[in-house]
Amino acid sequence: MKPGVYVVEVIDKRTALLKALDEENEQYTFPVNEFTHEVSAGDTVEIWLEGTHWRTRYLEKETKSVQSHLKDFKNRIFEED
Repeated sequence: MKPGVYVVEVIDKRTALLKALDEENEQYTFPVNEFTHEVSAGDTVEIWLEGTHWRTRYLEKETKSVQSHLKDFKNRIFEED
């Protein structure tokens, strides 16, 4: 796997199928428990390597899933309390 921006195509019990947004159409699987946010199918995420650990970030502007936006909004509300 290489760092980049991916769309979460499918989530199985423990893994997510990621499709690269670049023109190469590469696909990878990524462990669901390693995401730093609650991931849903349709999310657009950025993944990069920090030291020896993969880091992830939810890209709100690129994600078209309403469910993902709602989850992200709820998480931000609870974090502010």
